[in-house]
Amino acid sequence: MNLRHRMTLLALLPATLVALLLTSVFLWHAIDSLEQGLHTEGVALSRQMATAAEYGIFAGQRANLSALADSALRIDADARGAAIVDARGTLLARSGELHNELWPALGRIEGQRLDADVLVFIAPVTEGNVPVDDVYAGESPGARAVPPLVGYAVVEMSRAAIAAEGQRLAGLGLLIAALVAVLGGWLAQRIARGVTTPLLEAGEVVWRIGHGDVAARMSTDEAGALKSLASGINAMAERIGMTQEELRARVDEATRDLLREKEAAEHATIAKSHFLAAASHDLRQPMHALGLFVAGLAESAAVEQEPRLVGQIQSAVDSLQNLLDAILDVSRLDDGRVVPRISNFPLTSLFDRLGDDLALRAQHKRLRFLLRPSPLWVSSDRQIVERILLNLVGNALRYTEDGGVLVGCRRRGDRVRIEVWDTGPGIPEHSREQIFDEYVQLGNPERDQSKGLGLGLAICRRLADLLGMPIGVRSRLGRGSVFWIELPVPEVAEAGPEGEDAAERLPPDDEQLFGTVLVVDSDVMVRIGMEQAIRRWGGNVLSAADRDEALRCCRQSPLLPDLAICAMRPPAPMDSLTLAAELQGKYGPLGILLVSADGSEATQGAARRAGFPLLKEPIAPGRLRAALQHLLSERNR
Repeated sequence: MNLRHRMTLLALLPATLVALLLTSVFLWHAIDSLEQGLHTEGVALSRQMATAAEYGIFAGQRANLSALADSALRIDADARGAAIVDARGTLLARSGELHNELWPALGRIEGQRLDADVLVFIAPVTEGNVPVDDVYAGESPGARAVPPLVGYAVVEMSRAAIAAEGQRLAGLGLLIAALVAVLGGWLAQRIARGVTTPLLEAGEVVWRIGHGDVAARMSTDEAGALKSLASGINAMAERIGMTQEELRARVDEATRDLLREKEAAEHATIAKSHFLAAASHDLRQPMHALGLFVAGLAESAAVEQEPRLVGQIQSAVDSLQNLLDAILDVSRLDDGRVVPRISNFPLTSLFDRLGDDLALRAQHKRLRFLLRPSPLWVSSDRQIVERILLNLVGNALRYTEDGGVLVGCRRRGDRVRIEVWDTGPGIPEHSREQIFDEYVQLGNPERDQSKGLGLGLAICRRLADLLGMPIGVRSRLGRGSVFWIELPVPEVAEAGPEGEDAAERLPPDDEQLFGTVLVVDSDVMVRIGMEQAIRRWGGNVLSAADRDEALRCCRQSPLLPDLAICAMRPPAPMDSLTLAAELQGKYGPLGILLVSADGSEATQGAARRAGFPLLKEPIAPGRLRAALQHLLSERNR
């Protein structure tokens, strides 16, 4: 719609609306007058019938009553039906069309609408038909006598005439509105013709300026406000032309600044990734060594003198390990380095590993820890699921002070729901979504780091989203909470234990490690911790820092190695695979165990392709012992 048409419409619309409004008011007033007249007629006719019907009702002269009803229809053309009933509601006489089934309970009614086109009027018939206000009787001077009721006169009035008159008036009003619209349109066209031409020119010039043609100008031949408009647009074009180069220079400068900031942010991100990668190696190795030393301290005679101190050291090591794992997990998720590897695996092996890792934590807090075995299989990423459950159970143990923690599962159609129950303080309903946000901790305003950083549940939610599986919580204050995840069931269940899982099941505490283990690790503290642990378990140890030292140690030792622990360390982690293959070539079916602080897919994939089990540092002493015991048993078969 162009400008001229808009101006015409703008001038025409108010006039048309006013005409329609006046027509509507006139029509409403006319119809209201007709309605009032019909109401007056109905009241008068019903009262006349009531006065005339008194004797007929009293004497039972139904023929006279029928004549009275017929005469009512002849008296008023709008009357469509009349009837006379006695005080009990029995119909004595009727004429015309009636809706007696729609009558309300009999009583005085003057103008009630039965449907869209019918009004009903009911007048009571009293003995003597004397108004109540005119009869005085009784024993007291203020009492008024009420004449006895003998029946009712009913009249139904039709609104058809009013509807027809309303249609006629509406048509007349529309005709008047149309004439007003035509006249207004003609006047609007005359006014718009003199205004739209310069406005259209102004619009064209502004459009050209907006598209870069700052040399466009308007004609100033008009007078008054239109001339001022043209002069203003021309001045605007000149100012735009003067500042265009300045704006372009500023944009170029801002773009260069943004590019510099973007490069700085990218460099900071790369630096953060490099730092966290270095931290993954540099912190996990001393954590691994510290765990071995603490385990050795707990098994030594000194623990009898300072059992509380050893427990405190172990709690500190566990807390530090949890903090490190949480930070590194968040880093890998932010960088997109976590890629799910979907496979079918049994929950039995997964629960065995959970029991090995978490039973000691529960024992330290004197909590009951129950893990119900299950024969079910699931299809998911085994490591990610294990990480989620470790966080859920660890969180339950952390916040439960009395009672225990239960881990179980149940089949729900084509899914398996794994549930972690605790007897902790519970979670308020308004906080059950908030707890899955990062750095949110309920009941820890002091930010006690022994309770973590508030990242565990956030990591669980992000890992669950990565797998596309639901995670949720139910809770009751003062009773405890239930955290759950759901995993799909594989179409075809596999059978048999997995080698890696079997290699990590804990042997009995009194089972000795009979064999010679070669430890090859460039980290001195980790190597010393492994040496001490293997000797405590009953094994012999050969220790070396690199390949050359390892081969020399094997040549000089009277004992040949039964097992070899090869650490994959930077800058050449893959050299450990070459050394492992060389040792197997020299000393026969030698059991090989790889350890590494690098949990990347590249490292894990290289170990799988070589056919060697890989444990990620820091390694719990029980898991390390289990792996060595399994490799020895496999070698001796």
